[in-house]
Amino acid sequence: MFHRVFDLMNSKLKVILRGIVLAIAVGLFQWNPSVAQGQIEDAFLKPYIFFNFSRDVPEDHNYGAFHYTNVHVTLPPELIYDRYQSGLFHTWYRPSKIYGDKKNYDRQRDGYHAMEGGAGYKPYLRFHSESAPFKFTTGAVAGGFGSFSNVPGQGVPAFKRSKGSRSNGWERNVGRYGAAQLSNRLMFPLDGIGFKEGTNNQMIGYGYFALPLTEPKSSTAGSNAPTGNHCWTLFLNSEDFAGPVCFFTPYHWSKYSIGKPHLHGRCFDSSPMAVNATYQRETNKIPGKKWTAPNGDVYYRVAPYYMAANEDFVGEYGTMLMAFDSKKWDLMESWFQGGEPVPGTFDEDSIHVRNINDVRLAYSFDKVNVRMSSFANSVKSDTDENAATVKWNRKLAKPVEGLEAVQIPEYYRQKAETKLIVAIAEKDVPKRSGLQRVEFPGGLDDFKAIDYDTSPIVTPFHPNYRYTDEIVDKWKTPGPVAGPFSTELDDGSVVVYYWYKFCEQPAILNSDMDEEERQLCQKRVELVHSNWGKDDEFFPAPPQPLATLDPGLLVTPPQGLEVGYVPICVHQQSAEDKLPKFKKINRR
Repeated sequence: MFHRVFDLMNSKLKVILRGIVLAIAVGLFQWNPSVAQGQIEDAFLKPYIFFNFSRDVPEDHNYGAFHYTNVHVTLPPELIYDRYQSGLFHTWYRPSKIYGDKKNYDRQRDGYHAMEGGAGYKPYLRFHSESAPFKFTTGAVAGGFGSFSNVPGQGVPAFKRSKGSRSNGWERNVGRYGAAQLSNRLMFPLDGIGFKEGTNNQMIGYGYFALPLTEPKSSTAGSNAPTGNHCWTLFLNSEDFAGPVCFFTPYHWSKYSIGKPHLHGRCFDSSPMAVNATYQRETNKIPGKKWTAPNGDVYYRVAPYYMAANEDFVGEYGTMLMAFDSKKWDLMESWFQGGEPVPGTFDEDSIHVRNINDVRLAYSFDKVNVRMSSFANSVKSDTDENAATVKWNRKLAKPVEGLEAVQIPEYYRQKAETKLIVAIAEKDVPKRSGLQRVEFPGGLDDFKAIDYDTSPIVTPFHPNYRYTDEIVDKWKTPGPVAGPFSTELDDGSVVVYYWYKFCEQPAILNSDMDEEERQLCQKRVELVHSNWGKDDEFFPAPPQPLATLDPGLLVTPPQGLEVGYVPICVHQQSAEDKLPKFKKINRR
């Protein structure tokens, strides 16, 4: 009957009625939460930043490099999860003898070699503090990621692959023994170097310099592969510590050349460093949501993500990239042969500081680039001509309460049939999208604040460790001279450490050195301990304040062990749990 009535209506009335029905339908589509929510999909932001510095490094400045990076919080505590990975300002150092001729470099034939560690959020670490969740690790890749040294006693992927095996993988000399502890004032935990609670928007200086702590030799592990004497040494500069921390043993690099004659004398044990001009901030992904409008426009919302910045919305993220010539190397070779002591300070005449050229912010959603000029621009610093500096748009970014930082824009739009995304204000996002009602981390299964694996990091020195072989037995033979000592760290863990004679630590005993070679290295380390202190000025400091390391990492050698002995971490666990009973040793 209705259709008969409809047929009798005049044409004008029919038009009005159709309009009313259409309006009701559109209204239901726009305001029905279930319809809007059904259109929201997962999206991921990749926030890369590239810092380009001048390429005018003199050819002979290839014995080391050093720079400062801004250490800062990037996520609110409730959004830090066990798969989140974000390096802070860093680069890759590579052996120039392998990478110098890029046209002939073949990764499958030559392998991958690099020192690529630094400060940042690490997904494989076990302990973290809420206010300073970033840590420093080394990342020395020898030949490939199967041989990877992250700290003295830690390889890749930080104990997880070997978890559950009765040996815990300690019998595999593919990275855990790659770095030897050198400092007698800074203890390097198995889980990485942490920072003092509350650290944010401060600089940490780090880099590597080749020290001649050993002598070159013509054979390696009984083969005809040579081993050089470039002991690439990690140096730090912070508010409470400066100087050398540890070094990668030449064997960590040269063992990869065994059976590969084309690599003899070309790995990092023998090669100078190839210094990059591009440094970057590398982050895996920041989760978000997206909604596609009926006209094809795509709207995005990203979870909170922070960048360090002052009250003027300006952030300085890295500065003073230095490259060093061989002057210090030559002086130290003379010193070790009986010459005059060499001060820890790097001579200004040997340092080349590179200028900043530009900063390229390369944010993207789903492989579609974000137009960064819509909310951030590279600028020149008023106080530091060498700083990689960004100014954030205060109309789209917003200050973070209680933290010297800004939250990058939350909302973005990609117009239909365009290949560029721009940041927009919340008011420009259609309410029917439902994006304003999204809560983070709720609804993001892969971004919930998953607890870290806080199970203990057990070494062969644990009282219940029973596995025995030639490599793991060197933790106890001859073993430490004093301990155990313990200290609680700001990351909620407690570490147990012993004092070893430098040449008797597991990394040195597993570095293909005979007794004569170890004693020679011991004498050279004693010279360093006797003449360099943690409060020396090794490098020029930037105008910005320096970060402070976790106070629990600073140690004082026991009486009688002030020179030639180093702290070796043998265990790390949650401070809430009871410690195992470690054997007391005192054979000073």
